[in-house]
Amino acid sequence: MVNLRALLSEKQGQRKLLIDQLRGLESDKIREESFYSDALKAREIVQVVANSTQEKFEYQISNLVSAALASVFPEPYKFQLKFVQRRNKTEVDFLFSKNGNVTDDLINTSGGGVVDVASFALRVALWSIKRTRPVMLIDEAFRFLSLDLQEKASEMIKEVAERLGIQVIMVSHLPGMIKASDKVIEIEYTDGESHVK
Repeated sequence: MVNLRALLSEKQGQRKLLIDQLRGLESDKIREESFYSDALKAREIVQVVANSTQEKFEYQISNLVSAALASVFPEPYKFQLKFVQRRNKTEVDFLFSKNGNVTDDLINTSGGGVVDVASFALRVALWSIKRTRPVMLIDEAFRFLSLDLQEKASEMIKEVAERLGIQVIMVSHLPGMIKASDKVIEIEYTDGESHVK
């Protein structure tokens, strides 16, 4: 009888301990569920802000690049940024469309001239977001652009520079690229030395 009472008392103590542990775990569960719910709400808010920022960013960059392409090419591509989720991260695809065809491989579908203009416009767009120094250095940026379009590209650079208030310093051996320049400095390389003409 004594053994049964001791065993019953021991089991009652274990039961009380388990009930206390269960209450503690239930309290932890409620707290963790509340934290998880708050985290989901916070993530939704961050996603709404991110989407809004991405839309503004996409609009600004897409318009600038598309306008640059339209100012140089008679039948230009339209440029679009597409934000996508991959591997739990937001990534961006650069898409170009023309006559209903969409590509993300511009170099193999249109040639280097379109890539030259788009990359220049993307650099300008990035600069306009960061607003670093008001000077942009360009070295042979339009070397793949066909000769008949170089003058238009030169005018586009000048217009972009004037609108954004930046100075563009460009190195080029292409005569069409200097047509709209405010100042041209010719450098001649002879006998292993560079000389200003």
